[in-house]
Amino acid sequence: MSKIDLLKPEARPFFIAFLLALDRHGLRYSILETLRTQAVQDAYYAQGRASLEEINRLREAAGLYLIEAAEAKKIITQVRYSRHQDGKAADIVPVLNGKIPWDITPENAELWLTFGRLGQEAGLHWGGTWEPLNSFGIGWDAPHYQVGE
Repeated sequence: MSKIDLLKPEARPFFIAFLLALDRHGLRYSILETLRTQAVQDAYYAQGRASLEEINRLREAAGLYLIEAAEAKKIITQVRYSRHQDGKAADIVPVLNGKIPWDITPENAELWLTFGRLGQEAGLHWGGTWEPLNSFGIGWDAPHYQVGE
């Protein structure tokens, strides 16, 4: 079973169209996450807001790996509730030279923008349009795609 199979049936065609477009353009990608439990969302939301001990308690309860203090300081989601929990969202990232280019730079910004454009052309809403935008015009949640707003 693929991660796309975990999405709601009505969401799958949009994501399949997106992945086919990436394949047609010869772009490498990784599907990081689709369906997400409330426990995972709670752990993600705590990150950057709670103590390291509380974050790791939530992460352990959600079946996630434990993190170090530096990572615990980084906010990774702005929302307590996500479309991931409805099975209508996926985090899909480019893979460049075998690695995910997490830091958006002048060298890879166009790649992230191409991913976003192809996702939008497939009918998905792209988290890269969510403010605040960086200097490349890419929003705070560039890996995120969802059906519906």
